[in-house]
Amino acid sequence: MVEVSESIFFDEMKKQHELIETIKKRLSSELNISVNVKIVEKKSLERSEGKAKRVIDNRKL
Repeated sequence: MVEVSESIFFDEMKKQHELIETIKKRLSSELNISVNVKIVEKKSLERSEGKAKRVIDNRKL
């Protein structure tokens, strides 16, 4: 999920789709992974309490 300003969140759907595709391409080229991207309103994502959350990679390589 990606937080965006209200002007982008409530803007045209075409612009939102272009932004999503741009983010997907950048993440794919930088991290070499493909992800699903969802645009959400600003300040709607949970903030961390200062300690990182553990992520376990269960992929079969």
